Amino acid sequence: MTPDDVILELCRRGPRHAGLALILVGSLVSGAAAAVDCSITTSGVSFGTYDPTVATPNDATGQLTVVCTYSSGGGTRVDYTVALSTGSSGSYVQRLLRAGTSTLSYNLYDSATRTVVWGNGLGGTGLASGSLTVGPGVGNGLREASHPIYGRIPAQQAPAIGDYSDTIVVTLIF
Repeated sequence: MTPDDVILELCRRGPRHAGLALILVGSLVSGAAAAVDCSITTSGVSFGTYDPTVATPNDATGQLTVVCTYSSGGGTRVDYTVALSTGSSGSYVQRLLRAGTSTLSYNLYDSATRTVVWGNGLGGTGLASGSLTVGPGVGNGLREASHPIYGRIPAQQAPAIGDYSDTIVVTLIF
């Protein structure tokens, strides 16, 4: 499968503001029977315009959807996990949005409380997981599950003006 790139809206530039976008790229690791195929789609996370004078964090959400299809055989339960990479920072402690050499700290979380960083399940990071049943008599053989992506940029950073982005690799294991 070729990863699907989801490029989010470009945000406007302005004095003391930085436009932000996040690009998500998908990859798959299959361990399930050949009768089932799964993929991911994302709406990504767009933080909009960041204002460094605001005293509260800049929060945004995106959506990740796991879609599994059935091709033959009996009904099959598909268990899956979804991991997110560190992005350009190389660390889950603090991901970085970049505009040239300038950076802006941010992170992605698996719940609205924004307490557990969505990562690869190691070092205190979380994973999204679930199961879908696909097969005869289960809808049209297509099942999907959605997982919100919660993003946060900490308040009162002093970035240079620009359009900031990062690339996150989404890995679906089923």
